[in-house]
Order: sequence, then C-alpha cells, then structure tokens
Amino acid sequence: MVSRMILSEQIKEELLDNILSGKYEPGDRLVESQIARELGVSQSPVREALRDLMAMKFVEVLPYKGARVRRVERREIVEIYPVRAALEELAGQLAVANISGRIDELSAVVGKMEAAAKAEDPREMAAHDVEFHRIIMDATGNGVLIETWNSLMIEARTFVTAKNLLASTMEFQSIPAAHRPIIEALQSGDATRCGKVMREHVEAFEAVMKEVYGNDATNHRSFDASSQRDETIPGN
Repeated sequence: MVSRMILSEQIKEELLDNILSGKYEPGDRLVESQIARELGVSQSPVREALRDLMAMKFVEVLPYKGARVRRVERREIVEIYPVRAALEELAGQLAVANISGRIDELSAVVGKMEAAAKAEDPREMAAHDVEFHRIIMDATGNGVLIETWNSLMIEARTFVTAKNLLASTMEFQSIPAAHRPIIEALQSGDATRCGKVMREHVEAFEAVMKEVYGNDATNHRSFDASSQRDETIPGN
C-alpha cells in the first residue's frame, strides 16, 4: 500500500511536470492506459495521480471525453496571493520560536537559489524557493497551517513564476536576495517583524505579477505555463 502511494505521487509529479513544461497542453486528453504504458506501470496508480491532479485543478474530467488538461483561469491564480500572504505572515510569527536551529539550512538553500539563478534554471529555482518556505512552515508546528499552505500548490505556481521572471534577467537574479531579509527577521527573534517581512515578501511577487500582467484580477484569460511571458501567469 505504501509503495503504491509513493508510485502514485511520483506519477503525479511526472504528469504535473509535463503540464507545466508544455508537453501536455490545455485540452490534451490524459488516457490512463496510455500513460500507464508509457511509464511502465499499472493503471491504478495513474488513476490515483489523475485524481490528485483533479483536486489540484490541473486536470478535469468531462462527460464522455475523459480526463483532460484543464485550462486555468487568470483569476484563480491572482486570488491565491492575499491568501498566501496571510498564511506566511502567520508562519513567520509562529516559526520564530522554533527556527534557530535551522538558520544555517535556510542560508544554504539561498545559496542553491543563487546557483540556480546563475544557471538560469527556473525548475531548480522553484524547487529551492519552495524548500526555503517549507522549512519555515514546518518550524511552525501547526498542522492545519501547513496543510492549508500545501493546498495552494505552491511548488507548481512558484515554477511558473520563476519561468516567467527568467524573461527579465534582473527580476530572476533578484529572487535569492529577496529571501535574505526573511532570515534576518527570523534571527531577530521578533515574531511581529518576521510576520511582516514574510507578508511583504509574498506581496512583492504579487506586485511584480500585476506590473507585468496588469491589475485586472477579474479577467478570465487562461494561461499556458510553457508559453512566452505575455501569455502566462506567474505563481510565486
């Protein structure tokens, strides 16, 4: 049972990567049997992976048509920013008391981000960005907060952001440095300050998104994570 769950998770990550990279485009059918053959697995873990992707709203099942890559609306992405800002503000406040033993770990992750920036690798940048924030989330010890944060699909959206910011070298290169004030706030031991810095960090990425794509958070344009900057929506 455990091994099947792990396999299903691996398949989900593979399919999600294919969606974000553009190998699977919005509207493309995702046939269980075909995916199972391509990956050399049974259909059961593929079915579970597709179910998870449906819950994440990257896949939809249409009557008589089966599973397809879902076209995500701009509004859905935009609405996540204030929610994430609130969650991370709380995380900063709660993590201060437990994070002292992991400061060096956070600094090391920023170093990995710097390497990703130098290599202009949005996938690695996103992975380490999420790793950084997950360390802080874990330090809160609050299971409900962590579960809620995870439900926002932070990793997928962070990858889309990093890929878009790569179009602007200055913005992409600035991602690692944007995390250092968070470390400084955590080191201060001031819960209020840390919460404020965490919120401002998320809001800064929201501001970049609005500058690039405009302030109309209610429009219903969709995005394709693999297309060029003017056709995509960032997710960090």
